[in-house]
Amino acid sequence: TSLFSRPVVYARRAGDNYKKGLRELKDENFIESAKFFIYVKSKFPFSRFATLAELRIADALFGQEKFLEAVDAYKLFIKFHPTHPNVLDGYAAYRVGDSYVKQIPSDWFLLPPAYEKDQSSTRDALRELKVFMQLHASSKYLAKVKNLHLQCIRRLAAHELYVAEFYLAQGKPKGTIFRLNGMLKRFPDAGLDPKVMLMLGETYLKLEKKKKAREAFASLVKQYPADPHSKRARKHLRNMGR
Repeated sequence: TSLFSRPVVYARRAGDNYKKGLRELKDENFIESAKFFIYVKSKFPFSRFATLAELRIADALFGQEKFLEAVDAYKLFIKFHPTHPNVLDGYAAYRVGDSYVKQIPSDWFLLPPAYEKDQSSTRDALRELKVFMQLHASSKYLAKVKNLHLQCIRRLAAHELYVAEFYLAQGKPKGTIFRLNGMLKRFPDAGLDPKVMLMLGETYLKLEKKKKAREAFASLVKQYPADPHSKRARKHLRNMGR
């Protein structure tokens, strides 16, 4: 990616400038590519390339990791060109969702894990991805969107588990149980159910709610017999006397 802008030489025709911009975009020279697209849009506003240039400006912003600006650019393109092929095939909406996902805090070894941080950007991403799946159920970008959606679900689930563990460490088992039950309902695809069910059973044991604990352990063993967490659940059930 270009860190510094360099001068570009414009062509006389809209199409030629657009092609130059595409070449720069392909080479990840995003700042230079944007110059060509902006030039096409301003100098040839009635050319068919002007509309394409609008979408490519959004792509250039995305490439520069200016994700907030990219979201605005893609959304404006969708609003003003609802029948454009790249709107109808879901491309622009997919890029909106991906731009939101890219804004989610990432893990970095000197900082707290990402799941400990504020999750508003994750929720924003999830909202946009759900809209995509409703409007573009047959899009060629659906598989990519489903993958992004799963990433968001896992991130939110990891955050909920962190909060549940925090409550437990603070001596607030009821708050832990509330969070864990919420997780089982809201994030069944996150891959954390065995861990959550074991933790739920063990928290119920702390509260001496043996019937509820037994239900949680038995449910875990039945649904995930091969999972490592089931081994501990079976041990609890034996100690409790099935």
